[in-house]
Amino acid sequence: MIGHKLFALRVASVLSVAIAAGHLVQSMSHAPAGEVTPALGPIATGLPTLSGITAVAATSSGSDPACALHLDLATAAEAMIDLSLSAPCNLGERVVIRHSGLAFTGSIGADGRLRAQVPALTQDALVAAYVGSSEIVLGKIAVPEVEDFLRIAVHLPAFVKFDLRADEGGQVYVASKTTPGNDPHRIIWLGQGKTEDRLVSQVYSVALREYANPELTVELRITPETCGRTVTAEIVTSRSGRPSQSVRDVAVPLCGTAGDILLLKNLLPDLTLATPE
Repeated sequence: MIGHKLFALRVASVLSVAIAAGHLVQSMSHAPAGEVTPALGPIATGLPTLSGITAVAATSSGSDPACALHLDLATAAEAMIDLSLSAPCNLGERVVIRHSGLAFTGSIGADGRLRAQVPALTQDALVAAYVGSSEIVLGKIAVPEVEDFLRIAVHLPAFVKFDLRADEGGQVYVASKTTPGNDPHRIIWLGQGKTEDRLVSQVYSVALREYANPELTVELRITPETCGRTVTAEIVTSRSGRPSQSVRDVAVPLCGTAGDILLLKNLLPDLTLATPE
């Protein structure tokens, strides 16, 4: 197991944890120790400037040591990260997990912990956990195995129902945690919590040695909440631990077609540009 380094930030002002903040975590990894510089690029549009940030020890949270937040990261098979967040005084609270543009939600369980697996997108993986509305815990871990993987993550607004699908020569993978026989690390579904404030990301993950030029599509369900609207998809592509981000607008057909599926074939990047060298 590769060792890891942890540190924490306490935020005095209330934070907005809109998905646009995905770029913020990337910028933190390049900031000097004890300093956070938010990046307001295209994906961070609308992110408020952070203020009142004070660095504290990883085992400290406010004035009550019993409420300390602690984030533990460990490497797992297939360049995955095992995440364990301890927040004993935040039972049931919403948590947003971010890593190199990837974002998804979870909640603190009755035991005061949140556990999740995160697909690494960089070799020096910085992971942030936004707990409730006022605290952030950051953890960093080395994942050299990510150099052998290609990953594409798709995020759409909470009210949009969608499925990422991969067709590898007749073998079809779907972004579902319950599909019988589905490779759990081929299409990964990330995101739990109440529907109205849940962030879901779906990630296609394949070892470069197994890459077979798949056909990747996104199936978007046309519902009363989405029909006639333009929704924004955020996409993160990581090849050999080098992530890039893009934003695409999707025009959903007018209402009256609710229940139908909008098949998006050109939403994702051209994977022929990311084939093994």
